[in-house]
Amino acid sequence: FAMDIMPHKIIHMIRLGLKDEVLKSSAMWVCSSCETCTTRCPNNIDIAKLMDVLRQMATDSGFDAAQKDVPIFHSAFLSSIKKRGRIHELGMIGEYKLKTGDLMKDSRLGWEMFKRGKLKILPSGIKGRREIRGIFDEAGRRKRS
Repeated sequence: FAMDIMPHKIIHMIRLGLKDEVLKSSAMWVCSSCETCTTRCPNNIDIAKLMDVLRQMATDSGFDAAQKDVPIFHSAFLSSIKKRGRIHELGMIGEYKLKTGDLMKDSRLGWEMFKRGKLKILPSGIKGRREIRGIFDEAGRRKRS
């Protein structure tokens, strides 16, 4: 996958008020939030955070991503964090596969990862799980108001 619009052009489009064009792009869905562009930005713009905000805006506004399964993955990712306070890869991928209906694709890869101890059956616990869920609940309340 590659960004259809580079981050500096996304920022320029936002400044021009081209909201719909920005939200229709695949750039924010392809961004992995590695923060490389944020670190390198000469204007000190937190581009990774901007991409997170754009993903949420696109989801809330009902814009379809260029790759249809990316918003489903985004939803499963956030759901895993809300439920457990951190990512549980097996549960997240299970939710994603159920929602896309593509249960068997990548099953061989999943099995190999499981055999090598890369996928845990049970999620690990963390302190503050209730507080993390509270953050999600508060964000949901603010979004509705």
